[in-house]
Amino acid sequence: VALNELASTYYQRQLIKDSSAIHYTNIVRGFNKESVINFRLGYAPESGNALRDFLEGKKIPYNDLKDAGLVGQRGNDLLRGRLVIPLSDGQGQIVGFTGRLLADIKNAPKYLNTPQTLLYDKSRNVYGLHLAKEAIRTLDYTVLVEGNLDVIMSHQVGVHQVVATAGTAMT
Repeated sequence: VALNELASTYYQRQLIKDSSAIHYTNIVRGFNKESVINFRLGYAPESGNALRDFLEGKKIPYNDLKDAGLVGQRGNDLLRGRLVIPLSDGQGQIVGFTGRLLADIKNAPKYLNTPQTLLYDKSRNVYGLHLAKEAIRTLDYTVLVEGNLDVIMSHQVGVHQVVATAGTAMT
């Protein structure tokens, strides 16, 4: 969990440094500052090793990065050139990440997700639950939407009982 928190903080700092990521987040997606902060949105630089180099500079072993799903099979950063959406458990602890390309690229997946890890199991994860559970208790119902960005926008417009599945199929 601590490693994912550190990665999330890194991604958040990268977001405020990159004008194309800010443009995508604020203009294309329409997320306001409060949503960016509440959902801890970040940006993964295009460089293949930016996160890995940062974390290894903090003396974090490569195997820990691999076990957390932060690097791909070739040893490069899993997420590159993407808006980063931290995936949290019901208590708000970051267990993984989703990355959304800023611009659609032919033959590239629009979204990339943390692979199955000891902390992250997409069949047991409901995106946004940690921020929605109080509204769900109060209103006694939940709105289930397709994706993470739908949850963020719903919360932004005041509909807080919204969550999303972590994947394309419901189990």
